Amino acid sequence: MDSIKFLKAALVTGLLGSLIACSPAQQHSVQLGADSSSIIGGTPVENKDAIAKSTVAIVASVVTKDNQEGQFICTGSLLKENVILTAGHCVPVVGEEYKEVALYVIFNTDLNKMQKADVRLVVDHVIHTQYGQVGQEGEDAHDLALIKFAGAMAPGYQLAKFLDDESLLKPGTKVTLAGYGLIETDGVNTKSDDRLRKVDVQVVEDFGKTEVLLDQTQGKGACHGDSGGPAFLDVNGTQYVWGVTSRGAGKDGKDDCSLVSVYTKVKSQSEFVNSALKLLSQKK
Repeated sequence: MDSIKFLKAALVTGLLGSLIACSPAQQHSVQLGADSSSIIGGTPVENKDAIAKSTVAIVASVVTKDNQEGQFICTGSLLKENVILTAGHCVPVVGEEYKEVALYVIFNTDLNKMQKADVRLVVDHVIHTQYGQVGQEGEDAHDLALIKFAGAMAPGYQLAKFLDDESLLKPGTKVTLAGYGLIETDGVNTKSDDRLRKVDVQVVEDFGKTEVLLDQTQGKGACHGDSGGPAFLDVNGTQYVWGVTSRGAGKDGKDDCSLVSVYTKVKSQSEFVNSALKLLSQKK
């Protein structure tokens, strides 16, 4: 790829923005059934697709300290029967910004057809203790979290399979991204259809020890609402999750997801994942 230095410069100089659907105070606040979902340049994921069987939507309902109500959407992968792997910034907590928070997992590839039986209440979470601490070039943000929901996963769903060999993620390798994020945006105007979508992009290179840069200059990739969602690698016909959507940058500083996305490598963060699973299993 001929613009590696520019991509890194964009990340370092603050053109990097999280790929979460924006908070209630911002103009792209997500309201289900209105302006909320799917991947840029992608295609709908059919229910029979292995990607659909392990990928879920995550919806947060929040009230800010100044009493603004709103929702935002993320994406996640089934890690255990009642545990979802997602991004750290997808898990709002009561504190300086929010005074009320409710988080839900949605088992449906089309949120327009969501039923009560598809919804699970999140009852616990663990966010990476180093989330937000980055290197000199903005790398290795540790943007991961595990959330635990009440009840069982929905019928037809199954646990994601995770990639064990990250050396396969060489520059130029085709990977598949999935999420419920925006299908079109120029940083001001947005378009969505509330469906799980997938799209193929290429690996650019590693970004620090635990992250990977993906090329989005072809008008395809992850955007707002895809945060926390999976990146897959097809190995002999089996889709393996290797990454979690973290953040991205647009051309000329625009918030349009048009330049690059950053994915956290799951295997590289296995110590956190295993310790978080242990913590969640100990809590009742």
